[in-house]
Amino acid sequence: MKRLLLTFICTSLFAFNSFAKIIDKINVVIDDQIITLSQIKRIQVNLNSRKNISPQIYSIENSEAHVIETMIRTKLMRDKLSEMGYVISDDQVDDQIKNTEGRLNLNRSQLLDFLNNNNLTFNEYFSVIKSTIEYNLFQARVIVPLVSITDQQIKNTFYKKNSNNKTFSFKYNLVDFYVPKEMIAASKIDRLDEVLKNFQSTGILPDEYSKIENTNLGDVSEEGFTENVSSLLKNTDEGAFSKAILINNVYHVFYVKKKDLSESDIFLKAKEDIRRELFDKESITVMNVWFERQKNKHYIKIFAEK
Repeated sequence: MKRLLLTFICTSLFAFNSFAKIIDKINVVIDDQIITLSQIKRIQVNLNSRKNISPQIYSIENSEAHVIETMIRTKLMRDKLSEMGYVISDDQVDDQIKNTEGRLNLNRSQLLDFLNNNNLTFNEYFSVIKSTIEYNLFQARVIVPLVSITDQQIKNTFYKKNSNNKTFSFKYNLVDFYVPKEMIAASKIDRLDEVLKNFQSTGILPDEYSKIENTNLGDVSEEGFTENVSSLLKNTDEGAFSKAILINNVYHVFYVKKKDLSESDIFLKAKEDIRRELFDKESITVMNVWFERQKNKHYIKIFAEK
């Protein structure tokens, strides 16, 4: 009933606005909450200041569409936290503001002057701080459990970043799949790695690839390979098949069971930075998917400009 009433009010306002000067109007309805044009414009006016305070929420383009999306996400995030029993009180927000004042050696009067110089009211600042606390809690309780970064992902990312570093020496555990050149049609070569990947999961080789044999090479170092093979393996991820390479009239595809740097300290120093980088990227993807799914559980109506 509330949704029908809000929609009726919005429609009526649009009809009224066609005959009178627009003072304000409803642009968005989210369940029982409305967002007006003036609210959106106000955020656009001081977006840079909001971004300095809370870049995780307000690092967006200064467009009406981006502001609306941010406001919708803030509402959905708050609803989810409330559903989980997490409600940020005004006292918690005030404590956070006092901590900030203490860290920056500011009193309340100086803080208000700072906000005024940055085109923010105290109520707006209070709201931004509250949303930031909620965002951090939402990230920790809802998003983090959905993100998984494996050691293999970290390794592969590190190796890709350093694939052209000729000072790095690798150690591998390899399985060599091979077939004499005369026993396979040239048109089938480009699909060798794909066919072997399917074979790994199904145990089935198409007839045209039935002559392929394999040898487990075990642990081998890079020093024993030609430059071409070494380059091929450097650009092949752990847990993946290499592209086919012709060696003495025999086509070889290598399955990289394991791939490690001889200088393991170099990798260990970079490992946590790469993990954070991958986590940040994956978190954005997971969060975008979460919000899109969550929107389907709510009544959201955006009124286009006329």
